[in-house]
Amino acid sequence: MEKTWRCTVCGYLHTGDQPPEFCPVCKADASKFELVSEPDVKAETRVDVLRKQALELFAEMRATFVPHAVAAHFPNALLPTCFLFLLLFIVSGQASFEATVFYLLLVTFLAVPATFVTGLIDWKMKYSGELTPIFRKKMILGLVLIFLSSVSTLWRWQNPEVLASGGFSACAYSLLLLAMLGCVTLLGHYGGMLVFGQHSK
Repeated sequence: MEKTWRCTVCGYLHTGDQPPEFCPVCKADASKFELVSEPDVKAETRVDVLRKQALELFAEMRATFVPHAVAAHFPNALLPTCFLFLLLFIVSGQASFEATVFYLLLVTFLAVPATFVTGLIDWKMKYSGELTPIFRKKMILGLVLIFLSSVSTLWRWQNPEVLASGGFSACAYSLLLLAMLGCVTLLGHYGGMLVFGQHSK
């Protein structure tokens, strides 16, 4: 009966009395092959293992996926980055930094409504829709964030030179971005209080 050899680098299976001189897949030499015992002849290849791990990941996500937790990370990450590029533009005057501010702001503008809606769904399902002070604050902040992101995005869309022109308009626009950063900071704070149970009812 012929033997089966497995490449320990890529999982390729070879049938024969001896392992091949080089693995035809990854080119590892014969020393990287191991003899597979008969019950393991159909041992999993690396592709099979990766496929199994991917299926397990999807099953785990399906069982534990929380849309609001995922959606909330977009504005929470994008707005600090947006403000960083705003500061870089103010310091350097590089147009590419200002363009980056706008693109990050645009993605935030598109993401915030989804974050708000998933938050409402989460509130209804997990907290029975009780309008306690902390949820009232989160809703108000969410609406303010939607308003500020809409105004700042449309303003920049209509006036691409709002930052470059300087003066009052540039200051007001920068303050809008700063106010948005404050909103997501407070929203993250209240969300952390809910998740970690550090608030009092």
